Amino acid sequence: MARTPGARNYNFDAKRSALLESVINFALSGEIQRPSLRQLALAAETSEPTLRHYFTDRKGLVIAMMAELGERAQPIWRQLEQPSESMTDAINACFRHALTRMGDDIFFRMHAFGMVEGMAEPDVGQAYLEHVLEPSLDCVCRKLAGTPGSPDDPEEIRTASIAMFSPVILMCLHQHLLGGRALAPLDDQSTVQHLSNWLSSAFKKTA
Repeated sequence: MARTPGARNYNFDAKRSALLESVINFALSGEIQRPSLRQLALAAETSEPTLRHYFTDRKGLVIAMMAELGERAQPIWRQLEQPSESMTDAINACFRHALTRMGDDIFFRMHAFGMVEGMAEPDVGQAYLEHVLEPSLDCVCRKLAGTPGSPDDPEEIRTASIAMFSPVILMCLHQHLLGGRALAPLDDQSTVQHLSNWLSSAFKKTA
């Protein structure tokens, strides 16, 4: 019996997940670009109508990619958000984590892809914020807020999370995707240690 138009096949979720796996692997490898629906279909070894069946259109597919990337990051966020014994320990832990993530090709490509897509399409930008960028900042906020000596002002905590996250993202883009390794190489470990020292010192002065 033919399936009713618009009805889902019995293994819809499994096939959808497999398609997402393929297009994410493609989008986060090689040059950061805005691939067409045709390019994404070729990468997934399927057809454009099939992608439309599962995701409606290209925008729907990219939004689903952002949601999936956010899901994949959940274990990392849960581990990082655990409070530390002091603010200095918390800040050092965040920057140690950042140093590890800076060596992770998927980490900075995920954010670069989200920014490129998000600035070109507002709905995708909202999805990147909702599923990837804001949860990254929020886990740092939760870590700081639960640590003894944390400021009482939520805005100060959020500002601290941005102060930690922003230079890490910029360093990743600068070094790995903009040619900085060749033109203006940075010592990642030394730079991150300076950032950690400066922010820790700032909190000590306000304590």
